[in-house]
Amino acid sequence: MDLSGSMPGLESLGGLFSSFGRPKPILVSDYDGTLAPFRRERGDAVPLPEVKELLWRIISAGGDVMILSGRDAGEVFLLLGLDVEIIGCHGWQRRSPGGKTETLPLSGDERRAVQALSSLFDAFPIDSVEIKPVSAALHWRERDEIKRRWHKLEPEIIDRAGQSGLEALRFNGGIEFRIPAFSKGAAIERILEHRKENGPVFYLGDDVTDEDAFLALKGRGTGILVSGSPRRSAADAWIRPEEVKFFLEMWLSALEGEQRRGEA
Repeated sequence: MDLSGSMPGLESLGGLFSSFGRPKPILVSDYDGTLAPFRRERGDAVPLPEVKELLWRIISAGGDVMILSGRDAGEVFLLLGLDVEIIGCHGWQRRSPGGKTETLPLSGDERRAVQALSSLFDAFPIDSVEIKPVSAALHWRERDEIKRRWHKLEPEIIDRAGQSGLEALRFNGGIEFRIPAFSKGAAIERILEHRKENGPVFYLGDDVTDEDAFLALKGRGTGILVSGSPRRSAADAWIRPEEVKFFLEMWLSALEGEQRRGEA
């Protein structure tokens, strides 16, 4: 992986928008920490008004936008407030515009692993635990007492999760255990397979849960790391969180420019 500090920044991304045309490129984005700033309470994590407005304008102009999140797809829809395609639970779940939700089947071993998720974080306050259909997450955002308890119990929980066939995935402000078959990388692979006739994929993501998505895009799209400071990443470019708005403005401008050329 390259050091993000050596990757192109926002000022170098203009050339990427030369791919706009027919077919149009697809914008896929993580939610937490990318479109929505982290908040102590997960239910307070909503995009800044100007970011939401830009996303709405991109969609209204015919842009192809998808959200890929570890959260439940319905929860993302309620927080985002935009009727776009949402891939939730690390790819296990898909909510199409209009609200139809589909899920991928689970094997017998995967169903048994799911049963282990419900008790994995029993020693923690309920408001710090997020139980999802194919994963469970512990959040310690700005809560040092939760983080201290996690470090005390970490070896025991890691061992129990491993015995159940679960994969540990650390993220900004917590840790998640999930069924290995469901990852953002696998979700990107499915997007690429199902949207063969569409243009290239651009993916925005902010933490280690997004790295397998960046890897899946190698040679077939562009991964963009959203991070306040340089770190090692498989992404192709790096922008700061405050630059997401400018990136979306560039996307909208390129999309509208292509529309004008088509009408000329």
